[in-house]
Amino acid sequence: MVNAPPFDARRLSAALTVLLLAVLLSAPSSRADAAFTTIPPGYEQIAENETFQLYVDASTLAFKLVDKRSGYLWHSGIDTLLEGDRLNTSWQAFARSGLSIEYLDARATNRRVSLGNSEHLLDVMPIEQGFSAAATFVEYGITVGITVQLDAQGVRVEVPFETIREENPDFRLSKVYVYPFLGAARGSTQPGYMLLPDGTGSIVRFADSTRAVNMFYGRYYGVDLGMISIVPYDDLVRQPMPISYPVFGMVHGEGENAYLSVVEEGAAYGEVQMHPAGILTNFNFLYTAFIYNETYFQPTNRSGAGVTTMQRQPNVFDAVVQYRFLTGDQANYVGMAHDYRAYLLDHQLLTPRSFERADIGIRLEFLGGDSETVLVWDRFIPMTTLSQMAEILDGLQIPNADVIYYGWQPSGATSVAPTALTLDGQLGSVNDLRALAENIRANGGDFALYYDPQAALWGKGGYSARTDLAMSITNETLLGFNRTVDHYFTMAVLEQRYRDLTAQIAAQADIGLALDGIGWSLYTDYRDTPPFSREAAIQAYRALVSESPMRLGLYSPNDYLFGQMHAYYDMPLSDNGYIYTSQPVPFLPTVLAGYVPYYGSALNFSSNRQDDLLRHIEYGIYPSFFLTAASTANMLNTWSAWIYTSAYDQWGEDVRQIYHWMNDLLAPVRGQPIVAHTSLARDVFATTYANGRQIIVNYTDAPYTSGSVRVEARNAVLVEVGE
Repeated sequence: MVNAPPFDARRLSAALTVLLLAVLLSAPSSRADAAFTTIPPGYEQIAENETFQLYVDASTLAFKLVDKRSGYLWHSGIDTLLEGDRLNTSWQAFARSGLSIEYLDARATNRRVSLGNSEHLLDVMPIEQGFSAAATFVEYGITVGITVQLDAQGVRVEVPFETIREENPDFRLSKVYVYPFLGAARGSTQPGYMLLPDGTGSIVRFADSTRAVNMFYGRYYGVDLGMISIVPYDDLVRQPMPISYPVFGMVHGEGENAYLSVVEEGAAYGEVQMHPAGILTNFNFLYTAFIYNETYFQPTNRSGAGVTTMQRQPNVFDAVVQYRFLTGDQANYVGMAHDYRAYLLDHQLLTPRSFERADIGIRLEFLGGDSETVLVWDRFIPMTTLSQMAEILDGLQIPNADVIYYGWQPSGATSVAPTALTLDGQLGSVNDLRALAENIRANGGDFALYYDPQAALWGKGGYSARTDLAMSITNETLLGFNRTVDHYFTMAVLEQRYRDLTAQIAAQADIGLALDGIGWSLYTDYRDTPPFSREAAIQAYRALVSESPMRLGLYSPNDYLFGQMHAYYDMPLSDNGYIYTSQPVPFLPTVLAGYVPYYGSALNFSSNRQDDLLRHIEYGIYPSFFLTAASTANMLNTWSAWIYTSAYDQWGEDVRQIYHWMNDLLAPVRGQPIVAHTSLARDVFATTYANGRQIIVNYTDAPYTSGSVRVEARNAVLVEVGE
């Protein structure tokens, strides 16, 4: 049963005539002509603005979007199958439907159904520049509402939580999928690629097959510790970088047509799913799945027995996705990065920071000290006192350093951060700290104290395990790993401790904070009912950090704190290297270049320093080092033994040489946005900046020559565009 606006054949015919004229007058490329097909019967034009025309099939909620700038036609799904298409009945319904759901039955088993393969009631109503619809999947008693509207950038899709109803106690809504086949490409018949939010960014070129055997699933902002209780740790296994920005993109012909998907709301419960051709189907496609109910394992005894069950309450959030369409020279990953930056600026989610210094920055992080256990007590091991730090900085003669002090608190790095500004007495006094910070600032640098507001260190004092710690859905305290083994504070405790400490730090001139954890770790707290959700945590973190009057640097922050950061620490140098991907790209650096300085991980921990240095240069990433005055052998029996090489006597000269080499290349483009990134040859890349300067990086073992430009093997040069 479908209630939809009446189909007006005359109106559709007139629209198609206008559209055909637009296509002919715009003279698109032959590839765009080939992609343009007649809009099938059943689609009605429901919206138009200066840039786009939107057509909708009211029976499936599928849409067609005409980009009037190029005449290109975007399809939200697959209308007609061709010979060789590997879509079974379920996949056909998924590909054709604008809305699909996944449900959980009484046994906590899941199944996906779509409008095209399930009995449903569909009520469609026209609204300004679009439509709203309520779809009821009759057999399961689940209703989901959706609105689709045309805007200046493309199409905005919303699933309001208030429209979701579950009327059959035997079935629960697990996931909602909207327009999963938008822009889907058959194998390699369409040149182009998909952009994944993996590390700095990663592209998957359209192909007929892949070496991978599974699809890619990536939870925005990482796993929810509230659902899994503990992150399994293995020091021989490198954990993948979590997804820190909820976007993906697709290009149909580089420099021709593309779109960028931005999750405006609901990203905390969103998951990007990418299907390369050759896995289950012959299509390349990707989409966001929104998670409303999950299963989890509930132990029933100490021997490990238990049952799989479902959440007690659904995740409460509005899901909003904006599909932003690009054309011409913006239809590539650099154009997508520019568009995402524009989105962040328009929504006050990114604050431009000044680049007032003549040279690039360098992040120098110092370990103050840590404690080791001797018999039944702890003994503090000083590694870098304040006076030693001052001597090191004076010896380096790098005036604009971004200096961070880690392990400054009483008992050092692996003790819970205090709620008052108190240093371990063997490091110096608060007056000494203030004097050092003032001196660093006077020399053009910045000084900050390292602080992880979430971390309640495992096995340490300074908090109440009964009342202060967040709980998982299985009533266990959360346990994770960063620099230490950590429990996590509840939001109320975190806020109070943060405010107490920052109030004292703010009273000291020229001291900032380097915030770890809070920028990238997002968990549901089930201590109370209803639980404190990840969506609520995002709003609370943003509000709390916004109160801070001091300068803030953030370690690997998620996009919701981009607006509060003055510097980005630990910028990834690549993607995770999944078998699906074709190559890493500087999507995230391009978003931030010229707006916020960003620093890489400590180079003294690099396993391939030369390549890492070249990647810093290619992406415009500033260098970082982790230093100590004392030998690392002194802390072998502390939790800070992961800092395995840091002594200034060993690294001082390397710091000076690397900084000056990088500064010669990057200082001329300091504060400039990246406007282009291209491959000149295999493993030779050029990054172009807004002031006309270009950096060419050669990763090969042979010199690269083009015209008057020569780049030695495994090196880089700075040139003017056009040389």
